[in-house]
Amino acid sequence: MILLLHGPNTFLSRQRLRKLIEGFKKKYDPRGFNIVRLNGSTLTLEDFNKAAATHGFLSKKRMLIIENLGQNKNKTLLDTVRDALSELSPEENVVVLWEGIVKKNKRPKRSLPLFGLKTGEGVKVEEYPLLIGAKLNQWIKDEIKHHGSEIEPKALSLLINLVGEDLWRMSTEIDKLASYKRGGKILEADVGLIVRAKFDTDIFKLTDALANQDNVTALKLLDNQITNGAAAPYLLSMLVRQFRILIQTKDYLEHGGSPQQISQDLKLHPYVATKSTQQARQFSLDQLKKIYRSLVRLDERIKTSGHDHRVFFDLFTIEASN
Repeated sequence: MILLLHGPNTFLSRQRLRKLIEGFKKKYDPRGFNIVRLNGSTLTLEDFNKAAATHGFLSKKRMLIIENLGQNKNKTLLDTVRDALSELSPEENVVVLWEGIVKKNKRPKRSLPLFGLKTGEGVKVEEYPLLIGAKLNQWIKDEIKHHGSEIEPKALSLLINLVGEDLWRMSTEIDKLASYKRGGKILEADVGLIVRAKFDTDIFKLTDALANQDNVTALKLLDNQITNGAAAPYLLSMLVRQFRILIQTKDYLEHGGSPQQISQDLKLHPYVATKSTQQARQFSLDQLKKIYRSLVRLDERIKTSGHDHRVFFDLFTIEASN
């Protein structure tokens, strides 16, 4: 049998590959002597022929795993591998092709002409798309339940806004949250305290740039985030969160509050509280409220327009720094 695992959701496809290996060991080869793994992107014909010619050792079956064969630029090798795989005895071989590298904005196809493989005739294709919407929500709930905990809806929404569709990072953050709560319900405040957004470092720089009316730096920081694949809702949620913190911090400062009190009352990491205190002093309360109103307009523009969101972030930057 030949099984092709592919798609942008490498977390789930890797999980599937691990389960296949565990199942093979349990059924045929406890010590894994007959599991051969090849790096398809750098594979040579000599290495493939050597692996293909090797027979099972003290086992009636062996498993051949080839990763990222689609990245190999040698077309002759690809044709040879395709033909050779088709000739391997299914009674003696389990072949798994794992494709984890996906070009940006390219949707994987269910049949890959590159390999000449299609479903049927001993070939099975499994595609792993990114989880979005209800499927992502349910996956997170299931993972948290597996850790012996649960999560409130507001906390779930914030977690998704902070982390996005990256299940590798999401899994790490869930581990941290579950360990922190030790079986208790995960609240919105817990997510804000424990989960550090990728945008945290740049958002402080962006806030400084807005305070200094440095449009060039602010525009560049936002453009870098968008170019690197940050989703508009994620960027917006981080901006709203930061300026909400600054407004609250400004209010505390005007009433004699300290960074320690701000950290405790707002449930912020001490570093975030200290940095927000420094930045809040650069703005008047009216300026912060004006920027927050600009964020409300940005939210409306994103939700009601089909245009490039980058333009709306540029407009926000110009409004906020004037």
